[in-house]
Amino acid sequence: MAADAAAVLSQEWDVVVIGTGVGGATLGYALAIRGLRILFIEKGGVVAAKEELAAALTPEARLLQGWWPQLVSQRRPDGRCDRFYAPIGCALGGSSIHYAAALERMDPSDFETLLTSRQQVPAWPVSYDEFVPFYEAAELIYRIGPDSDPDGDARLSEWDLALMDAMRRNGLKPERLHIAIRYDRDCQECLGRICPRRCKADSRTVCLEKALRQPRCQVLDHCEVLTLEADSSRVQVIHALHRSDPIELRARVVVLAAGALHSPQILLRSRNSFWPNGLANRSDQVGRNLMFHTADMYALWAPRRFDRRGRQQKSLSVKDFYIRDGVRLGHVQSMGMGAGRGHIAGYLKDTLRRRGLRSELLLSLLAKLPSHLAAWLLGEASIFFGMTEDDPDPDNRIQLDPREPDGAAFTYTITTDLHDRATALRKVFAHHVKPWRLARLSPTLTMNYGHPSGTCRFGDDENRSVLNRNCRTHDVDNLYVVDASFMPRSGAINPSLTIAANALRVANRIAAVVSAP
Repeated sequence: MAADAAAVLSQEWDVVVIGTGVGGATLGYALAIRGLRILFIEKGGVVAAKEELAAALTPEARLLQGWWPQLVSQRRPDGRCDRFYAPIGCALGGSSIHYAAALERMDPSDFETLLTSRQQVPAWPVSYDEFVPFYEAAELIYRIGPDSDPDGDARLSEWDLALMDAMRRNGLKPERLHIAIRYDRDCQECLGRICPRRCKADSRTVCLEKALRQPRCQVLDHCEVLTLEADSSRVQVIHALHRSDPIELRARVVVLAAGALHSPQILLRSRNSFWPNGLANRSDQVGRNLMFHTADMYALWAPRRFDRRGRQQKSLSVKDFYIRDGVRLGHVQSMGMGAGRGHIAGYLKDTLRRRGLRSELLLSLLAKLPSHLAAWLLGEASIFFGMTEDDPDPDNRIQLDPREPDGAAFTYTITTDLHDRATALRKVFAHHVKPWRLARLSPTLTMNYGHPSGTCRFGDDENRSVLNRNCRTHDVDNLYVVDASFMPRSGAINPSLTIAANALRVANRIAAVVSAP
C-alpha cells in the first residue's frame, strides 16, 4: 500500500530503499518477506499501461508515462554538450516496467581481471561461482531460466528457425533469448512498453507489489531524495521532497538504488564537514568509471521469403563472438521488430534529439523521407542489436552541474578501441549468417544510454572502489548501493538479471546486520 506520510515520518525504519527498479525492488522484497520494516522511496508514481503514445518531450508528460522527467547532459571531448532524454524509468518499478525483459547471465570471464589501455581493472571481489545461486534465485523470481522452457522453439517464426539453421550450418551456436514474459495465447510481447496483462515479469509485478503485501512494508511515491545527512560513519537523516514538501526520514540501513546516473549524484550532493568531496567519497571514485553498452543496429534479410509470424519476436541470441581470439567482441540479439517505417522514423528522431534538435515538426520532416526510403529498401528485414562491452575509464564520470540540478550531467568519450571491437563484431556476425544479408543501420556507433553502470563500483581496494564486496560503502557503515552502479565491468549482456542476483546476495547480508542484537 502507499504510505501515509505522517506515519512514515514518525518511525525509524529497518531499511529505507531509495528507488524501486530491479535492484531496489528485488532487495526490498527479499527483506520484506523476512519481516523487516521496509520503506521504499520512489520519485515517480504508479503508471498504468496505455495504448501507444506520442514521444513524451516535456518533464510533465514524461513523468506521466513513467520516464525520468529531466534532460541529461553529455559533455564531449570537443567541448560540445548534448542534452537529451535518456531511456531511464521513473515510476514504481523503475526502468523495468518499460524494459524488453531480456534476462541473461553475464559470462564467467566478465568477473575476471581486465587489462585495458587505461588501467588494469581488478577482478570482481565475488566470483562467478559465488554468484550462481543468486542467479538461479533471481531467475525463479523473474520466471526465466536456462532450461525452464524446452518447448520455446514452437513460439519462433519460420523466419527465425531458418536463420538458426543457417547459423548452425555456419558453425555458430544460436540460442533462444531468455525473456521474462509468459507467452500465452494473448501475449502482445510488450517490448519497450508497460505490459497491460501482467505477463511481463518486471520488478513492480514480481517484487514490489509482493513486498507491499507484507504488513511492515510501505512505499512513499512522488518523493525525491535530495541529500543524505551523515556523520563520520553513519547516515543519520534522509532529506527529501514529498510532493514538494520537505521531509526527513530515518533508518538503521539506507540502500541507494536510484540508478547508476542518479545514485552517485545523491552522494556527491551530500557534502558536509565530514564529507567535503561527497558522501562515501574518500577514494574520489564516486561517479567515475561510467559505462554503457554499444547500441549497434543491423538489418538482416533472408535469402528467400519466410513466414515472419511467431509468438516470440525478440527471440535469438548469439554469443559465439563474446570473446574471439582473445578480443572481447560481444553479443548479438534480435530486437523483436521489423524494419518498418515507424520504427525507423522513431530511431532517426531519437538520434536527432540527442544532437540537440527539439522541434517536433522539423524532426518529423527530416525523418519522413529517409524512413520511407529505408523501409522500402529494407523490406522484409529484421532488426538485430550488437552489444559490445564498454570499458571503465575514470574520466567518464557523473558530475554535478548547477544547470542540471534535477537531471544528470556526465562526461563520456567513445574510445577507438570500442569502435574497432563493435565493427569487428558486425563483420564477423555478417560473415557467419550467410546467405542472409546484413547492413548496419546506425550511421555512427552509438551507446545504449539505458544501460549505465559502474559509477560506485565494488572492490577490495578502498582506494579504487566505493563499495566493499557486500556493496556497503567502504566509508559509511549503514549505506549500501545495489543498482548497476556496483558493477566493475559492464560485460556485453543486459544488466538486469545481474542486478537482481546481486540484490538478493546483498539482502542476505543486510538481513543479518539488521537482525543482529
